[in-house]
Amino acid sequence: MIVVVGAGVAGLTAVQRLATAGVPVTLLTCGNLGADAISAGNTALAQGGIAAALGPDDSASLHLEDTIQAGAGLVDAVTAEILTTDGADRVRELLDAGFPADTDAQGELTFGLEAAHSRARVLHAGEDSTGAALSVFLTNRVQRLAATGRMHVIEQASLTELMVTNGSISAVRYTSPAGAQQLDTSTVLLATGGYAGLFPTTSSSAAITGQGLLAAARVGAVVADMEFLQFHPTALVGTGELLSEAVRGAGAVLRDPAGHRFLADYHPDADLAPRNVVARASFTVLEQFESSAVFLDATVIEERYGPGTLALRFPQLTKMLMTHGIDWTRQYVPVAPAAHYCMGGVATDGYARTSVPGLLAAGEVASTGVHGANRLASNSLLEGLVFGARAADTALRFRQDAVWQVASPLRELMSTAKDVVSGRALMAEHSEPDYLQRLIGKHLGIMRHHDGLVELLAALETIAHPAADLVRLMTAAALARTESRGGHWRADYPEPDAQQNRRTGWRLTTTHTDPGHDFAAGRIKENALYVDA
Repeated sequence: MIVVVGAGVAGLTAVQRLATAGVPVTLLTCGNLGADAISAGNTALAQGGIAAALGPDDSASLHLEDTIQAGAGLVDAVTAEILTTDGADRVRELLDAGFPADTDAQGELTFGLEAAHSRARVLHAGEDSTGAALSVFLTNRVQRLAATGRMHVIEQASLTELMVTNGSISAVRYTSPAGAQQLDTSTVLLATGGYAGLFPTTSSSAAITGQGLLAAARVGAVVADMEFLQFHPTALVGTGELLSEAVRGAGAVLRDPAGHRFLADYHPDADLAPRNVVARASFTVLEQFESSAVFLDATVIEERYGPGTLALRFPQLTKMLMTHGIDWTRQYVPVAPAAHYCMGGVATDGYARTSVPGLLAAGEVASTGVHGANRLASNSLLEGLVFGARAADTALRFRQDAVWQVASPLRELMSTAKDVVSGRALMAEHSEPDYLQRLIGKHLGIMRHHDGLVELLAALETIAHPAADLVRLMTAAALARTESRGGHWRADYPEPDAQQNRRTGWRLTTTHTDPGHDFAAGRIKENALYVDA
């Protein structure tokens, strides 16, 4: 049996592919599949759309160039080419299966333009409800398979632990209304999302706090790029609710508290600059004005295209803003950057394999190298489609031949990974969840500094919180990268450093010893399944 943990785009894509192939597969989801937002996670929250090179003036190679350019020098080009090439195929399959993408009056697909894209290539469904539409579409397919007995769903199941025997995955432990449970399996796919929900201000689901990543790290899986976190520049002040980048793609602009359109001062692409540029510029303006908000001016869209355009193009955003008493056809919207997307995660190769035999990862929980230091807008849903499918194919092969072949660059990350010592055994003085959130927001926000990071590491020794070890990994990576690049901005090292133009891997270690592991050495013991390829 193959176990998939997580019911977002990556998990649902993998489950559908596995069940269709006739393989026994069980899906664990922390909510009720199709009945609540918890199960859908961040997939249902995605507004921007799915980037795919399907337009007549576009190509996978152009999409690849944009992805590499946005990634600030750290994108793995081979894996990114998989994303853009396979991505076009996966989206075509989705459309052929009936996914309700938006079309024009002639029935042709419409494509939106977003920041750092050289072409309009972002597909939408229900305009600004793409993630929700995709979640419903994929969920319905999986529920039909479950109804025929071709796969099994366990709802309200929270992952607690992965088990390893003789160096490879042997079981998954979780809790449910029935209590503590265990599923014996040799193959697990983690599709549990990122960890932006740890931050005090986030556009992410508050339930997405790195549970899957931490479970992988605790069985010795190498993690990578933990210092890189994307802050979305336009989250509604006070709530963190996202205003899609597609709004700026349609012509909206950001203004400072004095009304000045400030992004033209920071980048030649102004309001369509890469997200990290826009977020940093907004942060700088907030500091200069001692303000809690900059302002998204979408009134220019109505002026250019006529009354009713915003309600037509962005119906959900219009409705959301009205619930907060904001009529954005006439008023500027107060926004500020919020933690949005994690480039860091469990290190994988292009086939979704991790450093632990039998453990796969796909979607935001994984660090494939496709995003580098900064994700290109609307590549996240695409990533789930592509690597969810590839993870399923890898699981099928592993089930047949029991050989775990790890490809580059994962091999290099494994060989150079540094240890971070777990603090789980330490006495704790603080247990309140918001205390850790405040520390994360203060020291791991948009701007970081050596002194604050050291202070955070010291404070973690006094905190009783399940995510403390995850924050240790993030902080160690942020301390080690003494430069500013992509989603990582060091006030004490404000410029990029060509000598640090590389990804970094990390292992969580502890004084405890578990069967099949050598935590003191920070690595998984060799075993017959582990083949260097």
